Order: sequence, then C-alpha cells, then structure tokens
Amino acid sequence: MNKSQIAEAYIHLGRLIQLIPEHILETAYVNNNWFTVSNIRKAAEGWAYALRPEAVEKWLGNYTFKSDDKIVGIIMAGNIPFVGLHDLLCGIASGHKVYVKLSSQDEVLMGHLIVLLKAELPYLNERLIVTEKLNGIDYLIATGSNNSARYFEYYFRNTPAIIRKNRTSIAVLNGLESDDELFGLADDIYTYFGLGCRNVTHLLLPKQIELKRLYEAYDKYIDIVNHHKYYNNYMYHKSILLMNLTKHYDNGFMLFQEKTDLHAPIATLNYHFYESKEDVLKYLAENNEQIQCVVSNEAYVSHAVPFGKA
Repeated sequence: MNKSQIAEAYIHLGRLIQLIPEHILETAYVNNNWFTVSNIRKAAEGWAYALRPEAVEKWLGNYTFKSDDKIVGIIMAGNIPFVGLHDLLCGIASGHKVYVKLSSQDEVLMGHLIVLLKAELPYLNERLIVTEKLNGIDYLIATGSNNSARYFEYYFRNTPAIIRKNRTSIAVLNGLESDDELFGLADDIYTYFGLGCRNVTHLLLPKQIELKRLYEAYDKYIDIVNHHKYYNNYMYHKSILLMNLTKHYDNGFMLFQEKTDLHAPIATLNYHFYESKEDVLKYLAENNEQIQCVVSNEAYVSHAVPFGKA
C-alpha cells in the first residue's frame, strides 16, 4: 500500500460521503436524534470539500508513508456527524494499524464509512479494527469530556497520547458588523444545534452595540425550536432561569445571559461587555486552553475566523 493509493481512496470517499443511502441516514437519526438528515448532509458537504483531489494531495504530500505494525487506538467523539473521521484518516495515513472505539452517538455513520474505506482499501481488513477495548496499543488519540479525559490520562498514562477535552468557540464583536456577518454568526451559533466545539457559545460585546440587530439576525433559525430535543433543553433552562429569578433575554428559541462563563448549555448563549481591546485579549488569554475558535473581524484578534466560517 502506498501513499497514492491512500490518496485515491480518500478522494473517492469524498465523493461517496455525499451519496450515503437514505436508510443509513434514517438509521443514524433514530440512533441519535441530534443527527437530522439536514445536519448529516451539511457535514457530508464539508467533508466532500475537504477530500477534493487537490486538498488530499497537498495534505498527504507533507508526509512520508511507511507501513508498520504499531497500533494507534482512537476513541471517537459523537457530538456532530462524522466528527471522528479526521482522526481515522490520519491514523490510516500514518501507516500504523488502527483500532477504533466508536462513539455510541455516531456508530452508524462512522461504521458505514469504515465499510466504504475497507472496500476501497482491502489492505485495511486486517489493519483497521473496530473494538470496544483498546488493549495493547502503542499510541492513543482520544476525544471526550473533561471528566473522561482524566480517566484516559490515568488509564493510558504510559502511552503516548493526544487527549482532547471540552472546548468551545467565542465571537468578538465591535458593533460595526454587516448584516451578512451577523447572519454568518447565527450559523456559527446554531449549526448542529450548537453541539460542536467550533460552535460559538459566548459573545464579547462593546457596550454601545445594538442588541436588537443580533436578535433579528438569529431569526433565520427560529424553526430550530421545533426539534424536540432542542425544545426540551430550551424549556428546561428557561424554567431554571425563571424559578431563580435570573435576569435573561428570551427570543422564543434561545436564552441569553450576561455572564463571563465560556461554555453555555444547549439553547443558551452567554455574553459579556468589554471596555477595551485589552479586556478582550485578557479574556482570550485566560481561557485559551478551552477555546477552539475565535470569530471576529478585528485585526488585533490573532488567527480569527471570519463570521459564518467557524
């Protein structure tokens, strides 16, 4: 097996991922109601773009492929569709054997993709194994909550590992954003019901900002409240806020609270006001280990992601 064969298989997977049979999509939704058909298709479109020929060849061109008998274990997350695919592709391209523990939340889709990959690369039949227990591995890639990360760190303490913990994303606004940028911010907040680490859960706002413009931009997602699991979260957190007499804003499908907490539960969004760019930079530095993306058009925010692109 050589690098060109792997590249060809990945490119073909990029085409097949948009052609997943309807019964697989329906089964994935039954297994995990957060995985609506529209969200699965959106994730598939993203992967189809990532696995286009020029992107795959540029990516794999940076590495030397050498097959060996080392084993990399991968513990996958399942918060959004196909979230474990990147680790899987990296594991295969590394040349190691790959043992995968699928998330119960995404076993249908990822299980289907593994079947497709093995069909393209029969070489993987003995080298890509789905298992419940990662015994005898040489390396580990694991994604989970902060609590599960502590377990992974202890249990695999003698194994070289990449262990990912809870992360989320934030947006820094200056009040001069265009309507299109605010519509893009709505996508950053609500896509995949806000379950991804690249979803924005906290806003840093200048005191002079007109909040009404933000609420109006979010209206494009008003139908999200018709999803039963999202609605249950919305009503649960709304009840708590009302019972505790906690000040908040409610646009009918999202609850807004002024607080400095980085993470916000499903159907809620945190925000706080800043006085200067120094305030913003201090907040970013203090929370750096928990932040995945910073969405902003401010030049002083390094590595900022444009609105709508998180």
